[in-house]
Amino acid sequence: MSVVFKEKKIKKFKFNLGESLFFIFLVILAAYIFWRSSLFEVKEILVRGNHSFTTAEIVALSRLNEGTNIFKVNLSRAGGRIKTLPLVKEVHLTRRFPSQIIIEIKERYPVALVPVKNGFVEVDKEGIYLKPGKVSTSGLPVITAANETITDGRSTSGPSHQPMVDSKPIHAIKPGQVFDFPELKTALKVITALPREITTNLSEVHVNKQEQIFLYHLSGVECRLGQATNITQKGIILNQLFCQLKNTPQIEYIDISLTDSPVVKYKDGI
Repeated sequence: MSVVFKEKKIKKFKFNLGESLFFIFLVILAAYIFWRSSLFEVKEILVRGNHSFTTAEIVALSRLNEGTNIFKVNLSRAGGRIKTLPLVKEVHLTRRFPSQIIIEIKERYPVALVPVKNGFVEVDKEGIYLKPGKVSTSGLPVITAANETITDGRSTSGPSHQPMVDSKPIHAIKPGQVFDFPELKTALKVITALPREITTNLSEVHVNKQEQIFLYHLSGVECRLGQATNITQKGIILNQLFCQLKNTPQIEYIDISLTDSPVVKYKDGI
């Protein structure tokens, strides 16, 4: 009696195994057919957060194409191609099933100009060289310092603007790379901490050899900040002073090196 029972149990087990394998085969076959269907072909590529580039330019650089199976798209490679743009800080690509690819971009924005041989370049708050720039059209302050000469890898023939400094040369730098020297970092720290009302009206930010900060306002007023400390507080005070003295064009300089005792110097004879 026990032998018969065992035989029946074995037969039942074999029958269930075969049925399971057949079911798995059907699932795999259905998934393959479903995966290969036109339902999962890319029909739309959306780009978000782009301001400096058109959607067509971003898509072209990514080398993504409509009609490609969405599972075969290599998002990592496409994102890497887009990241080669100096103005692109971050890029994220996601699949939205069944047929969309979404490209989300976070761009870098210029905050200042750096003089180089043959012109100027725009840099972001991290000192990344974004692209060549012009004083006349950018509306950005020029950063000047006293210890380094900056080159941008371009030809040095023909007329050129005064470089950031003219003593010790450093390695040439190209778009996407960072200007890495203390004076520039100090100036960028100051620019990013000041109120926008101030930075949009600056023509120059200068750092001398003693790391003293000098701002030059479009009105012609020199602003002395002293060391790069308490910049946020100094910016608030400076903004208040400009608001109070906006109808006083005879100012020679404003000194807020000491935040508790700012000094306003008028031109001789005033």
